[in-house]
Amino acid sequence: MPAPKKHKAYNIQDEGGRPSRYSKDDIEHFADELINWMKNDSRFWLKDFCLERDIDPDFMAEWARENERFNRAYKLAKGLQESRIFKGSMLETFSGSMSKFALMNCHGWADKTESKISGNAVNPLAFILQNVDGTTKELIDGAGE
Repeated sequence: MPAPKKHKAYNIQDEGGRPSRYSKDDIEHFADELINWMKNDSRFWLKDFCLERDIDPDFMAEWARENERFNRAYKLAKGLQESRIFKGSMLETFSGSMSKFALMNCHGWADKTESKISGNAVNPLAFILQNVDGTTKELIDGAGE
């Protein structure tokens, strides 16, 4: 969308829109800070990094898409976060249910459930009836009449 009439464009591409609050240098500085911040083993929640610096946490994902250096730092921080939450749960330092919640929602973990299907694929009703009363042969062949 272009800038309003008689108004100078906000950015170089003459596209209008609001100007970026953070420059490339700012974002790369935050990338270095994030790596240094994560070196402390007691730090694992990335939102705390943002809140300590008065940054909107949603910017991290946006910066990771736009800036290669921040992307590498963000991926490293996410990996450390995942590892620390998992280890904290295994060592019973963290609540198991909260760790599970965080890993499922922030790192895509899922409960794995396996189902084994057995029975007769050609005649599934026979399998069900066999489990109910054991007399499927008579009902299917008409011998039970």
